[in-house]
Amino acid sequence: MEVLSTRSGDLERAARIVKRGGIVAFPTDTVYGLGCDPHDPRALNKVLSVKGRRRKPFPILVASPKLAGRIAVMDSQAKALVSRFWPGPLTIVLKPRVRFPRSLRMRHETVALRCPRDRVTLQLIRRCGGLLTGTSANVTGRPPCTSARMVRRRLGDKIDAVVDGGRSPRRTSSTVVRVDSRGATILRKGPIRESQIRRTLSTVRVYDRSEQ
Repeated sequence: MEVLSTRSGDLERAARIVKRGGIVAFPTDTVYGLGCDPHDPRALNKVLSVKGRRRKPFPILVASPKLAGRIAVMDSQAKALVSRFWPGPLTIVLKPRVRFPRSLRMRHETVALRCPRDRVTLQLIRRCGGLLTGTSANVTGRPPCTSARMVRRRLGDKIDAVVDGGRSPRRTSSTVVRVDSRGATILRKGPIRESQIRRTLSTVRVYDRSEQ
């Protein structure tokens, strides 16, 4: 595994690795993420082999809210959440406008998008063309990595490189909210609290596993 710094030249090196189909771990405004090209099925399968068993779609980090609107359907609810919480630790699940590989969507008809509040992360995403997967750097079921040292220890040579941005500012992943015609549903609790979302939207549900 190659260890890179947050300097411009190293971020460009990380972007080249992603464009060649590689996997890079990187710091975000939550925990460390695993990045690859979200349009590259082979790269996505590599991430799957690192993560292990997984049913949830891979989230996509976007360079800007405007770009998110080009690849997913943004209704008034989604726009309200974006205006209030982006950039930041909120992932929004939406209907896509463009096709993504099944290995990214995991047979779901939606995509999960987030615009992070972190200068280094945004620079890397832009160098990768504006989109980058942002699943947490961990094996499924294990706690997410919160430092480059933890990434090296737990993932080792399974990935191509890690961008060392120090310790994560948070130890939990982003809040996840699905937006559809029924309103907003909180699928995963996180840094953005339910009370904050309720102050933004009139209709908010919390996912109940008994509904499955």
